[in-house]
Amino acid sequence: SVLLDMPSDVRKKFEQLITELVHQRNVTRSLIEDEVCSPRDFRWLYHLRFNYVPTAPKLTEKLRISLSNSSFYYGFEYLGIGERLVQTPLTDRCYLTLTQALR
Repeated sequence: SVLLDMPSDVRKKFEQLITELVHQRNVTRSLIEDEVCSPRDFRWLYHLRFNYVPTAPKLTEKLRISLSNSSFYYGFEYLGIGERLVQTPLTDRCYLTLTQALR
């Protein structure tokens, strides 16, 4: 439980996980409220998606990240300081812009 005493690094991991899960919950609620039913709907494609492929031959091909019409293999990149990143609509727009620039 996050209400108990725990080592600092473990607490940070819990905080990051909770932040991510709250964001995912909000995205899910938004998709349900907007009645998004198609995997081709931009309101679905607009969000960062992760696809795990356990049968991929290479470790670097087991996780695929998609956003809009772009898709990349996860390459164990440095993702910054997680405890300082809060996902907002602006963060989502930045991810979309950067992803499209990489495409």
